[in-house]
Amino acid sequence: VILLQADVIVNSVGTDLKFGVGPLCKALLEKGGLELQAEFDKEKKRQGAGQGSVVCTSGCALACKSVLHAILPSWDRGQGQSLKTLEDVINSCLKKTEELGLKSITFPAIGTGGFGFPKPVVSKLMFDVVFKFSSSHTRKTLQEVHFILNPKDTDNIQVVLLRTKPSVLHTEKCFKVFFLSLAGFIRPVSTEVLGVHEMQIGSITLQVISGDITKEDTEVIVNIANPTFDATSGVFKAIMDAAGSQVEAECAQYAGQFQSDFITTQGGKLLCSKIIHLIHNFNVKSQISKVLNECELRMYKSVAFPAIGTGQARQNPAKVADDMLDAIVEFASKRSVQHLKKIKIIIFQTGMLRDFYESMKKREDSDSSAGDSWLSIFKYKQSIELPPQWEDMQEERVKLVNLKASLQEYLDVQKKFKKTCSNLVIEKIERIQNPFLWQTYQIKKISLCTKNKNEDNEKLLFHGTAASSLSTINYNGFNRGFAGKNAANIGNGTYFAVDACYSAQDTYSRPDANGRRYMYLARVLTGQYCAGSGGLITPPPKNPADPTDLYDSVVDNVAKPTMFVIFNDIQAYPEYLITFRK
Repeated sequence: VILLQADVIVNSVGTDLKFGVGPLCKALLEKGGLELQAEFDKEKKRQGAGQGSVVCTSGCALACKSVLHAILPSWDRGQGQSLKTLEDVINSCLKKTEELGLKSITFPAIGTGGFGFPKPVVSKLMFDVVFKFSSSHTRKTLQEVHFILNPKDTDNIQVVLLRTKPSVLHTEKCFKVFFLSLAGFIRPVSTEVLGVHEMQIGSITLQVISGDITKEDTEVIVNIANPTFDATSGVFKAIMDAAGSQVEAECAQYAGQFQSDFITTQGGKLLCSKIIHLIHNFNVKSQISKVLNECELRMYKSVAFPAIGTGQARQNPAKVADDMLDAIVEFASKRSVQHLKKIKIIIFQTGMLRDFYESMKKREDSDSSAGDSWLSIFKYKQSIELPPQWEDMQEERVKLVNLKASLQEYLDVQKKFKKTCSNLVIEKIERIQNPFLWQTYQIKKISLCTKNKNEDNEKLLFHGTAASSLSTINYNGFNRGFAGKNAANIGNGTYFAVDACYSAQDTYSRPDANGRRYMYLARVLTGQYCAGSGGLITPPPKNPADPTDLYDSVVDNVAKPTMFVIFNDIQAYPEYLITFRK
């Protein structure tokens, strides 16, 4: 929350008016400083704070312009006025943002912590109040409303998805609504685009770039010097030559007389404002830390480093990458960082990009096990629409729609099934409508299509199962945890068949007490595939030298597959359930 660039952040305070008690309020207090509490204490008296009121303060040291402190009661289990009070508070926050002439407001799930309000109740209420407000008020300035969702709060997410209809989200009268997911402190590293790898570490953007550091326009460029500043080769000479005689003269004044491990000069003819000349030693991590702390102290916003020590010092590029990344992560973890926003590492020898990319991936992977941190925000605009043929969900989490035999949709599924199962009798075909599963599947599809340059990544495949598994699959999707229940000859994943006759076997589509059998026609992201083998828990890497770039699925026969196996549960969506009998 504290890193958001929204104009207004909503905070929650109990009726005892004690500030800094809940986790959200504590975080705001830590980042906003004691000035925030002092201003709240002053304004709560002046504005007459009480249950259901909203106290407005400035953002103090926060990135926002204002903080609206909502005074909330505890949840009364729906027996009193607590829900009405919360509704009024949300409305008051929206009106206040308009009165302040501001454009954006961020709502966390207020009331769901120590106040005890149920998460689904709060999510539904916030969503409904915001859209009612947007459609019934003539807006002056307010343009964006941000909701924050924790990925582990599946109840909240389900409510949002159920209440998200394209017709609602895209009307001119409505605000732009963003759903913000509390992600890890370190966000995933991007794949290489035009020689650039990028990842977010806390509030800092790190870019590793193949290029020429003398062409960088960051506020600061870091040069690697020697104590006498006599540049003879490498990056040192390139920077000094490009910077010009003015910078050479400044350096000459410091030769042999500097007190610290670096000196700072003007940028000269370079695009940067300052050059920090590091006197090289072999403790790369310590040197990076000193430069970053100096940049923050001097309120510089961006800095570019070369790959320190990989030239004439001949240090191991992989170790240098790890040391530099360690220093950057430690620096970004400090709560006091406010000014430095972008760090670039410029790689002259393009072969070293791989060392830095792998070091970045290690940070991403290690952070993913650290749980959900409020320190970093992944902003995802709700834009994945539900299929137009779907019926209204009517606030149901999952809906099974029995298709009429006259519909083209029914006939298409029937034709695919009957192609290899002409002797079997279809009793009914149901469409599975599960918004949460559908949207997570579509996010994965976008990712896979981007990675594979929009190849034919999706197939319609069959999956036979027993009646006892239907509810689990309809609600939660396919689960690779059951791999091996029937067979796992080409990997411990979820199996899908090209032909319905394979899935119709008794081993898979086991009949229930009434002789009915069940088979899904699923959308499956098969992507790029290779031959599978027993014991696999992920697809193999495409190149043994690069363990991070995996195939998307495995098959029984690459030339003519009859069976596909996936190892990621969101790579398949159970679109149709076919009930049949012999």
